[in-house]
Amino acid sequence: MRSQPSPGRKSQPPRIVAIGGGTGLPNLLTGLAHHQRRGTDLHISAIVTTFDDGGSTGMLRKQYGIPALGDIRRCLTALAYPSDQSDSLREIMNHRFDAQSGIPGHNLGNLILAALLRNHGDLNTVIKLAAKVLNIQGEVIPVSTEPADLRAELGDGTWIESETAIDTRAAVESPIERIALNRPVPANPDAIAAIDSADIITLGPGDLYTSVIPNLLPEGMATALRNASARVIYICNLRNKPAETARFTASDFIRTVNSYIGDHRINAVLMNDATDTHGPDPSAVQQDAELALLVSNVVTADLADATCHTQHSPDLLAEQVIKLLHQIR
Repeated sequence: MRSQPSPGRKSQPPRIVAIGGGTGLPNLLTGLAHHQRRGTDLHISAIVTTFDDGGSTGMLRKQYGIPALGDIRRCLTALAYPSDQSDSLREIMNHRFDAQSGIPGHNLGNLILAALLRNHGDLNTVIKLAAKVLNIQGEVIPVSTEPADLRAELGDGTWIESETAIDTRAAVESPIERIALNRPVPANPDAIAAIDSADIITLGPGDLYTSVIPNLLPEGMATALRNASARVIYICNLRNKPAETARFTASDFIRTVNSYIGDHRINAVLMNDATDTHGPDPSAVQQDAELALLVSNVVTADLADATCHTQHSPDLLAEQVIKLLHQIR
């Protein structure tokens, strides 16, 4: 654990580094930002996957050869401090053009980020500009500033190319054996620095093979996580995704992540209480006996959103993460 500040030196707020993508990471960030605004002293860093290739993001990647921008945009808007100005900007950033427009399917925020990137040429600079305009609480860091594509090897030895193909494949196909990038890319130095200075690091929630593990693939990321002094918390999904993790138990998630970053690196697992009142669900991720052999701390709580039981409640999820943070401070 990091040494205490010297007498007379102002104590720094605890640093949470949240790693992921998709809708799961912005959901957690929304909850953490809520707690921060209510007076919880936090420094929030989001490390975001940049290898998606569907929708507006995919069109921009194909046209300009840039990293994926969609998850970056979602995280920026999740951390935006609420005000009349930022609320309007959030609406603008999330606007999607319909089929009747001249640019159907595009997201306005993605277009803005792409234009800034073409003008400035540096993704880190572009994100910092957008963060300043949105007055975000924390920082958003792309896991790599170089474009690459995901590919998956299946259990039968065949390969699936692209994040979209992996995400939308039929559930009856052979299970995923491993995920990789189509070419080596370096980790963003800012991501490595955030990991090195973290007090607690979260992985997930989100699709295991297309939102969480992609962040472990750039050169330097797995090593940084293995060597970090921070505790690493894995946040289990509420439910399995048939095309990726059909019939996975909680220990299956941990074993899979361990295969990329090393055994016993995950210190705790945070998962939904499967005995909640929302009724039985065969797709719910279940705790199993092997989990205790892989991690020393398993925390279960009611984490489901009251209005959408397939998603985490941002506030309940953030509350548990903050409790884990306080246990090590």
